[in-house]
Amino acid sequence: MKKTAVVFEYTRTVRHCLDDIVSHLQPVGEDPQRILRQVIEQFEERVAAFPSGCQILPELLKLGCAKYREFNTLNGYRVLYSINDMTITVYAILAQRQDIKQLLFKRLMMV
Repeated sequence: MKKTAVVFEYTRTVRHCLDDIVSHLQPVGEDPQRILRQVIEQFEERVAAFPSGCQILPELLKLGCAKYREFNTLNGYRVLYSINDMTITVYAILAQRQDIKQLLFKRLMMV
């Protein structure tokens, strides 16, 4: 039986999130490229194998929205995504301490 490959799509918001993470890591002497590479590799490896294996995003579930899931990395980041057939759309990558409401408000203001 042939297994269909999962396709990952990253939104523009992810680019903004990555830029924010880099700007926070560089001043403290961390290697942001290495850390972000680990985050994306962990996420893609796990979610490619089990797309529905991560929890539904609790903050949005409280608002009645069960479409979005979150993957928590070993090094303290959250990857927010949804599933549509074999396409995984990534909407944001955040530090676990970051507030999702703050991100949504910031993105609303950028539109």
